[in-house]
This record gives sequence, C-alpha cells and structure tokens, in this order.
Amino acid sequence: MLYNLKLRQAFNDEKYNTISQAAKDTGYTYQTVKKWAIDGDIPLLDENGTSIVKITEDNQRKVNEKRRIEHINKLNEIFHKKEAITVSACASKLGYPEETIISWAKQGEIPLLMANNELVVPFNEYNRPYWLDSDDFL
Repeated sequence: MLYNLKLRQAFNDEKYNTISQAAKDTGYTYQTVKKWAIDGDIPLLDENGTSIVKITEDNQRKVNEKRRIEHINKLNEIFHKKEAITVSACASKLGYPEETIISWAKQGEIPLLMANNELVVPFNEYNRPYWLDSDDFL
C-alpha cells in the first residue's frame, strides 16, 4: 500500500510516465512496479506506450500546479546559468524523464536543445540567454 502511494505521488509529480521509468528509478523490477500500478489504479504506460489500466477521471494524473511552476522555474534557472542546456542534461540533473522536461520547457518557453539539435521552443526576446551572445560561449 505504501508503495502504491509513493508511486501515485511520483506519477502526479510527473516523475514517471512509464513502468520502465519507475522501475529504473526505484530499483524494483518491471513486473513489481506494474503490479503496484495496477493495484493502485495508476495509468503508467507499458513498453508499447499503452496505459496498463483504463484511464478514468479518478485515476488521471493530478498535477500540483504550484510544484509544476517550481519545476519550470528551476529548469529555467539551470538553463540560464548554463548548468544544463540540453533536454538530456536537464533530465539527468533534475531526475525527471525527457518527456516531462520537454513539456515543462514548452510551458516555460525555455529553448532547450533536443537530441536532433533543434530547440524545444524558438528563441525570442525574453528567453534568449545572455551567454549565447557572449564571447565566452565557446
């Protein structure tokens, strides 16, 4: 029961979208996490991208908007401090899946670099980092 609650909290916090992500992060097996998700009615995605339980109004992700804004602000901070400028580096630094980082970057208009060398969102007058135009960028 405690594992179901922790799994639900992490799901709502956008830390896990898939069973594999939860298994990797927790150290438990795929099958164990899948059982907890089914028992807890948590619609994590399987290896095929299909929800393992039927998605209903009651079991959908319930994001705490205040926490989401905190995450977006932190993402913006590490990008503008040049601590991490790629989706992959930000995911590693913050401990969240790349899909979540991309979602937050879109919401916060943060021009992170994706694996295909394209930006999540284009530069504009508000999100262009100062260091991009400085002599010490390279």
